[in-house]
Amino acid sequence: MTSTGRCALCTGALPPATSDQRRSYCSNACRQRAYRRRASAAAPTPATRQNLRVLANLPAARDAFVGRQQELAKLDQLMRRHRLVTLVGSAGAGKTRLALEATGRLRRGRTDRVLLVELGGVTDCADVMPAVAHALGVERSDEPLRDTVLETLVNMKVVVVLDNCEHLLDTCAEFVDLLLNRCPGVRVLATSREVLWISGEVSFHVEGLQVPSTDRDLVTMAAPRSEAVKLFVERARERKPDFRLTAENTTAVALLCARLEGMPLAIELAARWVQLLPVTDICDRMDEPLELLTLGCRKSPARQRSLREAIDWSYRLLEPDERFVLRRLSVFDGGFDLAAATEVCSTERSAEPVLDVLSRLQAKSLLTAVPGTTRFRQLEPVRLHAREKLVVAGELDVAFEALARWFTDLSDVLITAPLSMPADVQDKLDNHVDSLLGTVEWAADRGDERLLLLTSALAACAARSGRLGQARIMLRDALRRPSTRDDYRCVALNHAARFAAEQGDHDEAVELSGEASRLVRGIGNPALVLSCRSTLAAVQQSSGQWEASAVNNTECLRVAELLGEPLARATCLVDLARTALSLGKHERAEKAVMKALPISRTSGVPARIAGALNTRGAIALMQGDLEEATHAFQEALRMDGMNPLSAPDALEGLAMAALLRGQAERALRLEATGRAMRRSVGVVPNPFWAEKVAGAMRTARLMLPVPRAEAAATPLTATEIEAFIQDEVWLDRTEAAHDELDDHERRVIALLATGLTNQQIANRLNVSVRTVASRLQRLRDKLGLRSREDIAAWGAERAIG
Repeated sequence: MTSTGRCALCTGALPPATSDQRRSYCSNACRQRAYRRRASAAAPTPATRQNLRVLANLPAARDAFVGRQQELAKLDQLMRRHRLVTLVGSAGAGKTRLALEATGRLRRGRTDRVLLVELGGVTDCADVMPAVAHALGVERSDEPLRDTVLETLVNMKVVVVLDNCEHLLDTCAEFVDLLLNRCPGVRVLATSREVLWISGEVSFHVEGLQVPSTDRDLVTMAAPRSEAVKLFVERARERKPDFRLTAENTTAVALLCARLEGMPLAIELAARWVQLLPVTDICDRMDEPLELLTLGCRKSPARQRSLREAIDWSYRLLEPDERFVLRRLSVFDGGFDLAAATEVCSTERSAEPVLDVLSRLQAKSLLTAVPGTTRFRQLEPVRLHAREKLVVAGELDVAFEALARWFTDLSDVLITAPLSMPADVQDKLDNHVDSLLGTVEWAADRGDERLLLLTSALAACAARSGRLGQARIMLRDALRRPSTRDDYRCVALNHAARFAAEQGDHDEAVELSGEASRLVRGIGNPALVLSCRSTLAAVQQSSGQWEASAVNNTECLRVAELLGEPLARATCLVDLARTALSLGKHERAEKAVMKALPISRTSGVPARIAGALNTRGAIALMQGDLEEATHAFQEALRMDGMNPLSAPDALEGLAMAALLRGQAERALRLEATGRAMRRSVGVVPNPFWAEKVAGAMRTARLMLPVPRAEAAATPLTATEIEAFIQDEVWLDRTEAAHDELDDHERRVIALLATGLTNQQIANRLNVSVRTVASRLQRLRDKLGLRSREDIAAWGAERAIG
């Protein structure tokens, strides 16, 4: 059959027809060119609700989009200003869903079309361009497919969403670079676990959803507002329509979301279990999240059907050196710094410098830099996946051996200079305390001889954070095990004795201190001998044996000066000052502490400085110098904050200073705050200080009416403490509340002060008894009072009426 017409574009002869279908163009190339001309020449139409919508091939949402409003607003700003924005984040962070939601909200004006190109199923670089062409709806023609795509897009206003670029980075970068150069109306929104690294790219890091505080006092209010919790509840209702937050499950849901670090994929997978398990059971099983989080949708891509698959997708894309380092880093729980990572990862297996590999792993969203520090961390699901790989590779013991060696080197200072631990060593141990705990457990399982030394270091970290009871349990368990190192055992006994004394367990403290003193004689280490004698003096001081403590402290100071250890000397001077103060030797105490203060300040350890300042304040207080005492105690609080090991002394000292100024209510409230902090960690004051504080508070109570004294003897709130420490502002809750009372509250107080019952007050005000009770409850909260009788007394004192 012969052609009977001409091409509608180039006027060339049409080829012979092969069917009854009418031909308008001589080739696919002409057909594509004609399509592009029509698209670019389309006349604008008046704006209507219908044509404001952007043409898109985005999939219709099947469930509600939760949270991310701030991210959407920021992303909208970035897309207005930049032509290439890359959403970067770890596996399961929700990059794709965020990109779809952001582009689904676009309206005509800035763009006419959104083009989603899904690359998750593309495994060959050669298939990227066909995937773009398929999404665009263009067919293969006589010209190269790349040219066809570019010529189709050249005159269009399009947002191209390239989803899942991480396994095709080079090809995607080359295509996007070409697209941005050739098509001025095109913008690109890419999702990837690593940036494309091309000119003009702006990266937007996608973190996990906001997680709630798991603090017992805050969780009930914080959880319902958390985006992570909202997502869990929304997805749980898809499986169990009657699911809701209750008083019984709120804490468990909050803890679950926090342990999953707000990662949307993990939360959605966890929520699928609510039809089978209570939330508390789901949370309990989070020790093995990779096993639990496997109930993905059958139609989802393989990498999204389970948390393990999502992370394994990233792992398979790594270079051998990157896989090796990621596996080794899994021994760190809670973060690490470069020095620790280098110690664990530097072997003949790792050809690249560790810092270089860390930077690449961070770029691939498998490591996170801790803001404001030089530390890194792995998301917990990533770390657990890497730990599995470490075990399979047979490298677990090798990695923990390297970590144990590093911790042992740090902890050796407990033997060589136990009273002079440098601030940087203390900080390293505190910053790696979770990893130190894992190393102690590893050493215990293998009967490693370093167990006692590592446990002592861990117990010291726990004690510094106020967990004295936990520190004592750790040491007690470790000391039951056989040991071949007398110096390690001596260190553990010494720490256990000091902690027992601080908690008032004098019999155990004496026994442990005596065993340490006997053992140290055969070791021949002067620094360790000094430490054991210092602990013995502290044990004696805690039980009121002032003369014996003074003798031992004097000898400790002599040895410290011989050893030439300034920090040990400062410790001994402070201990000597406290003992002298208890014996009434104020001048000797003042002389000792004034020598210790400048040395302590150079240590850089807040607790050490605060301890010296508290001693200085106590001495000044006993000497009647209120200004100096107040200044020292306030500086101690500013230096070490609300550390429960140092703050109670400062608060109690300020309480006695307030009493001497006639401020009985302030004295009672400060003392109650310090007492509550002591109770929270089980620390008791030495007998001398306890007697002084108790006597002062008895006097303070006698200065006030009983209801007022009882109302005052309540701890400060966190806000009041912060204001007092930072700005020396005293927020008297009752006086401040007095000015905030409304007329109804004043009327209730006035009637209450006359002795009326709730029913009588209700009759007078023409309201219900329930309303009166409700107002009284609000007044108790506002005034910080405990009962209606306290409110009546408070109102009578202030003549409210």
